[in-house]
Amino acid sequence: MNNKKIFLVTNIPTPYRIPLFNELHRQLEQLGIKLKIIFGARGYSRRKWKIDLSQRLFDYQILSSGKIIFFDNEKTIFTYRGLLRAINRENPAVIITSGFSIATTILWLRSFFKKTNYIIWSGAIERKDKPDSLVRKIQRRLLVKKAAGFIAYGTMAKHHLISLGAPPEKIYIAINTVDTEFFLNKIAENKYRDQNRKKTLLYIGHFVKRKRVDLLLYMAKLLLKTRNDFVLRLVGDGPEKEKLKHLADELNISEYVSFEGFKQKKEIIEYLRVADCFLFPTSFDIWGLVLVEAMAAGVPCIASIYAGATHDLIRDGINGIAANFTQREKIVEKIDWLLDNPERAKIIGKNASNFIGEKVNLKRSAAGFLDAVMRI
Repeated sequence: MNNKKIFLVTNIPTPYRIPLFNELHRQLEQLGIKLKIIFGARGYSRRKWKIDLSQRLFDYQILSSGKIIFFDNEKTIFTYRGLLRAINRENPAVIITSGFSIATTILWLRSFFKKTNYIIWSGAIERKDKPDSLVRKIQRRLLVKKAAGFIAYGTMAKHHLISLGAPPEKIYIAINTVDTEFFLNKIAENKYRDQNRKKTLLYIGHFVKRKRVDLLLYMAKLLLKTRNDFVLRLVGDGPEKEKLKHLADELNISEYVSFEGFKQKKEIIEYLRVADCFLFPTSFDIWGLVLVEAMAAGVPCIASIYAGATHDLIRDGINGIAANFTQREKIVEKIDWLLDNPERAKIIGKNASNFIGEKVNLKRSAAGFLDAVMRI
């Protein structure tokens, strides 16, 4: 590389990405390559994280992007105003860009006038219940066509990139992960010894329709037919919260359901520590980092087959359980079995923690980025 500098363009600083970018910075620095992260904006209203950029090792810039906010609470698009100026000023050798964003479109347009080595970093997967529109497919195919390479979250994201025309030999997997060391082996041994306490069923995430938290309430109602030694703890916030509280009242299960509110990373550890089972009922997630966290912490997980992470992380019956949460009776049977077999549940949790520690750590993820960059 004549100019040994890499740009990585993404939306906002998030607490789970800072450790990854730090590790990527370390690996690139060993090769004499400088990393700079370009954030589209400092944040937006839906995200309640406390961001401490003093912990970062990398250089960064936050653009003064405009924001396009949709009626859908989950969708905010950034304009990446100032991105071209930053590129022209510093002339990076390679630019990694997040997904099929406006930033990627800017790089695609630039490539018609100036050589632009851009790598698309994508977690997008096919959504069978809601296929992409023709316009979106065409747009993504165009962006893929001029890309120099690709980085996928996991196997399903790689398959989706191939379906858009990406050459398989140009796709590298940087397993989507968090600072797993923070969560590894956080399980509390005494929870398996105290058989008189209430068992904890745990959900952590945003309260929106596609997360299907309502299925957990119906599941709790069914579970009460056979046992009442549990509490369902729901950690998070979102537009569906009041509806979910109302549903819990309607089902007459409020005393078995606890709405804990939004929690920061350090607070989540305490919930994972005492959880007997983690439930991930989503009807669609391109990945699901919370599943990585729960598995790393050693919690037996029941994860939706409609999440990208489940496909790559769960070895059914060995380090977790993959399930369709719309099959309520089957979910209840699986939960019953986990709660009635604490020693087996403990082994599943330990297998999960070992798997994440070995296969889904920051070093492996950053190495996937490095492979894609060095190819160019």
